Amino acid sequence: MISKNHSLLSLPLLFASGLLGLGSVAIAKPLAKSPGFSGTIGINAGVSDTQSQFNIDDDNEQTQNVNNAGEDITTAVLFPFFRLAYTTDDLQTQYFLGQSPENILNSAIQYELGVTHKFDKRQSITFAYIPHVPFLKETWSDPFLTNAPRKQTDIDSSAMRVAYKFAPVQVEYAYASYSLEDEQSGSKNAVCHNVACTAEQQALLKRDSDYHRLSLESTLPVWLGTYAKVNVFYGKQNADGKSQSFDEFHYSLSIMTKYERHFVSVQAAFSDREYDAENPIFGQVQEDDIARYSFLYSYTEPFDIKGSNLNIIYQNKETDANIEFYDSSTNFVSVGMSYSF
Repeated sequence: MISKNHSLLSLPLLFASGLLGLGSVAIAKPLAKSPGFSGTIGINAGVSDTQSQFNIDDDNEQTQNVNNAGEDITTAVLFPFFRLAYTTDDLQTQYFLGQSPENILNSAIQYELGVTHKFDKRQSITFAYIPHVPFLKETWSDPFLTNAPRKQTDIDSSAMRVAYKFAPVQVEYAYASYSLEDEQSGSKNAVCHNVACTAEQQALLKRDSDYHRLSLESTLPVWLGTYAKVNVFYGKQNADGKSQSFDEFHYSLSIMTKYERHFVSVQAAFSDREYDAENPIFGQVQEDDIARYSFLYSYTEPFDIKGSNLNIIYQNKETDANIEFYDSSTNFVSVGMSYSF
């Protein structure tokens, strides 16, 4: 089972454990060692402990009231990773399909189709399209329904990003849009101050939206084989419902080190979200403080199998909201193997 929620561009690190030894990619290097096809495939197994009202596990299907953060649920997870690339003869252009290493390191789940072109040793540009993947993203049609089973609905989404790198700095712009196939927030029972939500109040809860993000990132050497990566971004979500629109400020620091066959990365990331209007369910304007701590260990060529990697990931993610309904926490650990060709 793969946990899913309503977040568009970033989910808990469930797929990031497919990092499969790609940590060294965070350090500037050529697009490929040789022209032609290359790729990575892998599989990971792990355990996730999650508490969130937006966890669509069957055990979280029903809630007694909207004054709690949902059930604490532990699940086993099993999932694949893949990336296929083709590099031109001059090693200057690479076309790719799958998950990009830089996004995996940032805990992103997206599958991409794109191209990277290097102008010289320091400069490159990347264009990528992130298509909708059916059944990958789901949420509750009406998350505020109480004392009755909540129904799931698909999230239709698509996104794109463009990144310009002038080493050691990279600037990236990303745009995404998503819509719920069956948006029923606030429509099922009396949840707006103990009375049925009016049409105007329901409109404030609509989650169909556009998201814009502008980020700045830099990777710098700290010591022999050790690098620090700093990332900051500003995000803006414009939702059909004003109570679901927000401004987001994010900053993170990663320390990465490689020694012989060993690669270790630790990351601390923090985000603040400030919403645009009062949520009619709770009579408050929502505010979120999000903290994420991640650890990755990768061992190259275990058992001397060429091209293979052993990977271990741990992540803790906590969302502390001023409205308890939106509090959430996730602890995740994964072990996996991958093979690169």
